[in-house]
Amino acid sequence: MKKEKLLFALDVDDGWPPVGAEGVWCERVDGNYRLVNTPFFIPNLALGDIFSAIPDEVNDHVFEFEVLKESGHSLIWVMNNKGIRTDVFIEVLNRVGCSVETLNQFSLMSIDVPPEVDMDALDPLLDIYEEEGLEYAFPVWRHPD
Repeated sequence: MKKEKLLFALDVDDGWPPVGAEGVWCERVDGNYRLVNTPFFIPNLALGDIFSAIPDEVNDHVFEFEVLKESGHSLIWVMNNKGIRTDVFIEVLNRVGCSVETLNQFSLMSIDVPPEVDMDALDPLLDIYEEEGLEYAFPVWRHPD
């Protein structure tokens, strides 16, 4: 299936996010889109979600979208302002079934948490690295508490 990049306009408030738009890869599904990578700044959208969006005619940016079918995936954003070594963290995340994208320019990670990930394996890992100084946001959380 052919991938295409969609640009999402972002609301910058007090300098955050540090960019005005984010490009994400999508596949076309019956006139809509399926997200095929994890976003760093787009809230309410996780890997595999199918959504409708109409890029703006002037600048081709998406200003609004609607999730039509949730994938069951959750999304964790990680900020590493303390320069913590994260290679082992990423390796263990991969081992428990998550995938990780990094945006080193802003010391950020975007973690995809598929529905089948065992939260009993993930939670202690997140706790350990939070104690080290990583900061988390959970813009899309679809796993049971």
